[in-house]
Amino acid sequence: MKIIVTGSSGQLGTALKFLSGIYAEYDWIFLSRNDLDITDSGKLDIFFSKTEMSDSVIINCAAYTDVEKAEDEKEKAYLINRDGARNLAVRSLASGFKLIHLSTDFVFSGMKGSPYIEDDIPEPVSVYGKSKYAGEQEILTIPDNCLVVRTSWLYSTTHNTFVRKIYSRLKAGKPFSVVLDETGSPTNVDDLASALIKIIEKIKSVKNFRTDILHFCNSGEVSRYYLAKKIAEYAGSGTSIQPILSDELNMKAERPHNSALDCERTVKEFGLGVRSWDKALKEAVDKING
Repeated sequence: MKIIVTGSSGQLGTALKFLSGIYAEYDWIFLSRNDLDITDSGKLDIFFSKTEMSDSVIINCAAYTDVEKAEDEKEKAYLINRDGARNLAVRSLASGFKLIHLSTDFVFSGMKGSPYIEDDIPEPVSVYGKSKYAGEQEILTIPDNCLVVRTSWLYSTTHNTFVRKIYSRLKAGKPFSVVLDETGSPTNVDDLASALIKIIEKIKSVKNFRTDILHFCNSGEVSRYYLAKKIAEYAGSGTSIQPILSDELNMKAERPHNSALDCERTVKEFGLGVRSWDKALKEAVDKING
């Protein structure tokens, strides 16, 4: 069975590369944007004409993820997040492969006041969130064999995500501020990668399953400010961190105030183990600390 990972140079693709050595029974193919641009229909047609796709799963990690730049680069964000998703979805139907498409908590407004379940209606408040929601809608036009997997506040030890940025600022030793009024479910990329493998192991033998939306994140929720404070605790840093409200930052893109996800349904359906966000975070900080 082939597992093809698009957008493989990102943090999730990197985590899956590590797991590929453990799950060596699968034929892994890792494709960066230079290897396969999901927005280029011609190149996609050539790839699929040359590649046997029966008994295959594509994990689509390719995405435009810069929330701020998306406000100025709307066309580019939609090209990758909506049109690229559509290109793969349509070809999954034609070529007979299963598709797992990664999405985000930013499809929600953050105004619910409690963690979002899969059936909640998205109301994105930024161009990034709107483009990702548009991609979800494209995937959902395909009736079978596609999954949209939403995750929240993904971080890793290999890429310059929130955890590493905070760690670097802590080591610099100068006081800094972090947003207090944004809450989510921080997710260790290693946990997401492992969950995707477990999902694949369950769907690989199912001839036709209904296209659906899943949520996966580490359990619990926390504000960015208290997340930063916890990173400082685990790093053994006494650097001062002060809370600040999002309105004070004058950012171009609006962020959801509470986009925490409820992944109980996914956990039960696929028999997944889920760590709490703080336990998963400690492991990551310990790795960075060396």
